[in-house]
Amino acid sequence: MEFEVTKMGERGQIVVPKGFREDMRLKAGEKFIVIKQGDVLLLKKMEPPNLAETEIMIKKGHDHAKRHSITEIDLQRAIKRARSKR
Repeated sequence: MEFEVTKMGERGQIVVPKGFREDMRLKAGEKFIVIKQGDVLLLKKMEPPNLAETEIMIKKGHDHAKRHSITEIDLQRAIKRARSKR
């Protein structure tokens, strides 16, 4: 495991060391998930799912809808209710 020391600025910003940014090909504006586990913070780079992952998610959604007899009309109603709550 590699490590570096960094510090947090007044506005809560933390600098990712240059070597790590280069190794991971990180660019300004990248988004991260921040996970707290006890006294540890983990950063996980957010990446869009690839085509295979997307197909798996869609299949799981279709299987779930079929098992629970959820129709397209049910989905449209749920979306409409959720949007009206904004």
